[in-house]
Amino acid sequence: MRHTSRCEPLLVNTAGLDQQGCLILVNNQLVAVIVRIERDEHLDPELWERWFLEAGFGPCRAPTLNSSFASPAEALDWARQQVEQRAREGLTVN
Repeated sequence: MRHTSRCEPLLVNTAGLDQQGCLILVNNQLVAVIVRIERDEHLDPELWERWFLEAGFGPCRAPTLNSSFASPAEALDWARQQVEQRAREGLTVN
């Protein structure tokens, strides 16, 4: 089964510099919220401009606390894989 997915840009109130975000939807269901990490001297420069998994739902619950992606497209691919794996295991997203 082919899963449809999209990223809807929005601003996220993180109480910090990081506000550029995306809602990740697979089959019209919200499965994740990602936020772009801004340049911050207090963070490892390798994290700058990466996309952090702020919240995951259902099959996209964070496997680790530090899940990050190079781009929203990479996050979409990851989310689709999580949903497909859950479907193969016989579990639904609902």
